[in-house]
Order: sequence, then C-alpha cells, then structure tokens
Amino acid sequence: LSPSSKAEMLEVGFHDDLVEVVPPGIDPRYRPGGTRSPHPLVLGVGRQAPVKRFDRLVRAAVTARASAPDLELVLVGTGPEREALEALVADLDAEHYVRFAGRVDDDELVRLYQSAWMVASTSVREGWGMTLTEAAACATPAVATRIAGHIDAVAEGTSGILADDETGVARGIARLATDEALRTRLQ
Repeated sequence: LSPSSKAEMLEVGFHDDLVEVVPPGIDPRYRPGGTRSPHPLVLGVGRQAPVKRFDRLVRAAVTARASAPDLELVLVGTGPEREALEALVADLDAEHYVRFAGRVDDDELVRLYQSAWMVASTSVREGWGMTLTEAAACATPAVATRIAGHIDAVAEGTSGILADDETGVARGIARLATDEALRTRLQ
C-alpha cells in the first residue's frame, strides 16, 4: 500500500522487482463540508486492537487538556481492547470528555471527520493510515505516530503532524487545538 511498507518488505528479504506499490483510493463520500465542532474535537478511528495503541491516544488527550481544557476525544470502532480502554478512561477520570462511539455507519463517519478538529492515530504498525487519508479528504488534519504507513498517509507540515512518541502526540494535539492558524493551514 505504501513506499514505507515496501521498504519494510525489502528489509525482510522480498525482491524489489516483485513488490509494487499501489496506494489506496478514497471514496468520493469523504469530502470537506459539514460543521466543525465548537470545541476541540479529536477523533480516533479504527479497530480497538493492541497494535492500534488507543491507550496512548487516551493518555495523550488527557495530557493535551492541560493546554486545551475543553478538548474532547471520540473513539470510533470496536475490538478486543474496548474494555481495557474503558477502564483506562475511568482510571484517568476522563469519562466526561472521552466518548466511545462504537461502530458507526459511513454517513456518520464522514460527519465525524468533518466535525473533528483533527484525527489522531497512535498505532505502532500500519500498511497505510487509511483513517488519516479519509480525514484529510474531509479537510481534517492528522496527528499521528511516525511509523511506516503513516509517513505515507500524512504530508508532514501540509496535512498533519507526525510524532515520535506519546509525548509528541500530546504536544501535536495541543498545538492543533490551540493554534487556529496552523489548524487552518493543515486543513
């Protein structure tokens, strides 16, 4: 799906001439529009599985609230980590600003992308950051971990911010939540 994924494949022994990169397309339903939330809204979308590390996103959002006290995090999706994530949110006393949307239909997902101030991903492995690309098509910038897949899906400084760790994700979320000029430029 991406040049960075191909590079990883070559590192483990695949032959260059046998690996072609075919970037994914985007359905036309993902487009700018709708109404932005009146307060900083961070959207995390994906299967709630260990590799996605939504726990890091929850903690980053908690940290970012020091700079943006009205920030809200909405997690879209389901998966085996849901109970652990709910427990983490309770432990962090974050239930009033972290919401679990569960599975949503395509129209609701587009609406959420269009209303969010940013989409965020703290995944540790991706072939391509499809949720980041969908959000970008809706004019919603990204804050994401600097990993293969994300480095192809996010044009750093043009459509989003890449971070090396959870602290960097928290800083990126806080920056986009508090810097309207930056957020507007990345949209």
